[in-house]
Amino acid sequence: MTNPFLRSKSNSNTSQAVGIALSYTAFLFVALLLALFLYLSSLSAARESFWQQESAQLKSSSATMNSYISTLSNYTHQLNTDSTLMRLSAMDGAELDSSFVYAAWQVMQNLNTRNYGLLHTPAQASYIYLKNSGYVISSSQFTEGEQYYRAYRSFAAGKYETFLDMLYSADDAGDFRDASAITGSADSLFLICSFGGKPGQEDPAAIWFELDTQMLTNLFIPSDQLDAATLVITDNRGSRHLVLGRQDAALVDVMENTAFSSLGTAEYGSMKLLQQVDSLGWTYTLALPLQMCDDAVDPHSTVFLLIILLAVVLGVLMIIMLVHRAMRPLHQLTSQLTQAEDDKAQLQREIDAQKPLLSVSYVRKLLSGHVASQEEFSYMMEYLGLSGEDKHFYVLYCIAHRQDAASSDPLAEYDALTAHIDRYLTTRYPVYYYTTLDRSFVVLVAYDNDQPESLNDLQHRVMQLHDSLSDEHGLWFYAGVGGRRTQAIQLWESYEQARNAARYTARHHIFLPYEFIQKDADSWYYPIEISAKLLHFITTGNHQQVSELLALIHKENVEERSLSVSLLTLLLSDLKNTLFKARFQIPPPQTDEARAKLDQLDELLHAAPTFHSLESNALALCSFFVKATTPSNPIPEIEIYLQENYADPSLCLSKLGERFNISESYLSHQFKDRTGVNFSVYLERLRMEEAARRLRSGVCSLSTLYADLGYTNAATFRRAFKKYHGITPSEMRDNA
Repeated sequence: MTNPFLRSKSNSNTSQAVGIALSYTAFLFVALLLALFLYLSSLSAARESFWQQESAQLKSSSATMNSYISTLSNYTHQLNTDSTLMRLSAMDGAELDSSFVYAAWQVMQNLNTRNYGLLHTPAQASYIYLKNSGYVISSSQFTEGEQYYRAYRSFAAGKYETFLDMLYSADDAGDFRDASAITGSADSLFLICSFGGKPGQEDPAAIWFELDTQMLTNLFIPSDQLDAATLVITDNRGSRHLVLGRQDAALVDVMENTAFSSLGTAEYGSMKLLQQVDSLGWTYTLALPLQMCDDAVDPHSTVFLLIILLAVVLGVLMIIMLVHRAMRPLHQLTSQLTQAEDDKAQLQREIDAQKPLLSVSYVRKLLSGHVASQEEFSYMMEYLGLSGEDKHFYVLYCIAHRQDAASSDPLAEYDALTAHIDRYLTTRYPVYYYTTLDRSFVVLVAYDNDQPESLNDLQHRVMQLHDSLSDEHGLWFYAGVGGRRTQAIQLWESYEQARNAARYTARHHIFLPYEFIQKDADSWYYPIEISAKLLHFITTGNHQQVSELLALIHKENVEERSLSVSLLTLLLSDLKNTLFKARFQIPPPQTDEARAKLDQLDELLHAAPTFHSLESNALALCSFFVKATTPSNPIPEIEIYLQENYADPSLCLSKLGERFNISESYLSHQFKDRTGVNFSVYLERLRMEEAARRLRSGVCSLSTLYADLGYTNAATFRRAFKKYHGITPSEMRDNA
């Protein structure tokens, strides 16, 4: 007979075992649910990350394509300035006389030199069709068009007229044309541009680039998806430029008419659609199979499921062990992430600390009118968040005075003034200001064009600012206001007006616009700052700014002051002296034609001055400085300078910026954009290549080589050389 106690104990143990088993089962079930949730979350994140990477790749590829198009466009613009090519394109070629042939030979030489600019582009070859003579010319070929088509290239018979229609129908912006029917080769693609004509006349020449379609396709489409993916490129008017990959008309139509999300993605059937818009306004739409993401992500699913099954089999003990072991790297990763976040926050704080200084520097240059180029001006406005034509600007010259003679803390006063300027003068756009003297500020305020009462709003803000400073800090705040400007390039004029208006501010004229000043007819308006600006604009070849500045001087002195004849004579004499200063900065002319023009200008400068004659002379002076001004793209000139001066140990961005009159940040941005590498990487590459050349030639000393290449010590040179070439300088010399 069974012992009841044993039976009871057995039942109790069984109950405990069942309870423990149920507890472990419940824990395991919760763990499995959590694992499943984590799996689904990670799967979703992995899919999203995959498409983000593809979008980033599309953005990078579109930037590369933009660079290619810009290079080909610049190449065409350079040809448009080739006087020999323009002369050749004007010849009809009826007779192959010596001048026609010699001009063609010169053009071929020029093209042979220029073709180096196409080495890293998809252009496999380029040819120019001369419409007047019917000839085709390249760096290695000069022949009649039909002979080129039929004999030299052996293009498809019966398509010659179609070929000519393509050349004649192209515009100067460039057209992508499918040339498969002409060349007889699948995926043959031309980029055709027309050039050389005057406004209103047909262009006498057309250039076509034979593009490497495979290179373009590989740029955008993964190699394993060439038969499944499609890329469509449209311009800013919605016109289709190019279709790469799978040629599916229905899919292409959907890609052009689909409304994309804010992230630039959409779905159509089994395809994922990605879209990017580049700086030219071109739209790149890429269709990729959704299966790509599944193929990249799904292999991890099997592994994860096996881990879950293993956890079920091993039970609670194994789960605890795995969790314990898994938590250690997680803690380490968390620590590393925390450190990374701290480093990122510190870096961001340092960047934020530099932004106000850079913004002030840009505002100073804008208000002084000393901007090197339109490209630099656009970059500054974009950085300041003030780009676009839907706004207007006011410049304020502000002065603060204490109401009593009591001493105060200058730093505390400055903080109070800047805090009030930020608080009261900030509109929908940021307010920018900088200090010129103690308690003197120059402030730039922007308004939308659809706010017609902006001057009244600005006056209200200044009055509130004045009242607050007066009540809280015992400071009187005055503001002279320049005229309203819709063109930011003219802010220098508003700045000068604001500074003049500030001289008339008083206790009863706290806010004084320049237009309200009663102009003194007993003196003329031509301060030294305006004289310096006029000289600067002339010697930089800025015709537009010269005309606007002279119009301002005329308005101030003739229209608003009505100067007497004697004062007007003195004003014209001062203007004439400024023009003479510019005249003596003209470099000696190199040709007889230039000397004749300069002699004629000298005669005009010595004639009796009038406003009209002075303006004509000023604009004539500008033309002598146009070629000497800094080009809108100074990077090629800077590259040449670096190749000639790489051995200078003091070479740096700030030194280059001072030499070429470009801000350091703008130069860094442009250099990376144009060359693809940072300035320091480019300079080190020049030095390392020259070091290798000297070592291989065996005509250098290791003890002095580092100094000859611009390094300050041998250890730094050896370390850089080993990193770049993989061997030491002595090893390279011994192996030579």
